Amino acid sequence: MRPVLTIAQRELRSYFGSPMGWVVMAAFMAFAGYFFWAAIALAGIGEMRMWFSNTTIILIILLPALTMRLIAEERARGTIEVLMTSPVTDTQAVLGKFLGAFAFYAVMLLLTIQFPVTLARLGTPDRGPFFSGYLGMLLFGGTFLAVGLFISTTTKSQVVAYVGAMFVLLFLWLLSWAGMGEAWWQKLLQYISIPTHLDEFAKGLIDTRDIFYYVSFIGGMLFLSVRALAAWKWR
Repeated sequence: MRPVLTIAQRELRSYFGSPMGWVVMAAFMAFAGYFFWAAIALAGIGEMRMWFSNTTIILIILLPALTMRLIAEERARGTIEVLMTSPVTDTQAVLGKFLGAFAFYAVMLLLTIQFPVTLARLGTPDRGPFFSGYLGMLLFGGTFLAVGLFISTTTKSQVVAYVGAMFVLLFLWLLSWAGMGEAWWQKLLQYISIPTHLDEFAKGLIDTRDIFYYVSFIGGMLFLSVRALAAWKWR
């Protein structure tokens, strides 16, 4: 476990030590703040459900910027050989990098706690959806990060890793629209769609099926990342 935490700490420090990390955080807070203000001032909505939904769209653009460098940059610079020849397994390397990115994303979410606090001061909203919604956002973002990490393991180019991850995430997000209907294939698309499973969290409901979906998706992407990294080593 120590190698995993060491890699995670290194990645977390690199986010705070690079302009990219601060740009992503600033952009996230700017859009998140606007969506919160628009829901309160323009739509007159005193709850967070719309905010959770709108924020997921921004994550499609921002989170690939966090994951594009995780493996692709190391492969481009040649530092991946140093990491792979050290006493660290492929699984530990992937888990460490994922946890580092996930920790940075968690910090970004933590900065938005001011929004539900503001609502609580302005009125008496149901606080249950606040807690469940943030849990859903953590799982949702973790899924996006796992997808981006997998894409990053397949290329040396950070640009390709960013664009590829963004298009895959956009595709998974748009499946919720394509799955509107009662046919079996539409229900299947609806289930595969990542945003669909966030709706219940935003309503204040924690369904173990949604948790299982996100955890399984994250686990599957991390497994594929490990396999892709192992395949690259044997080329």
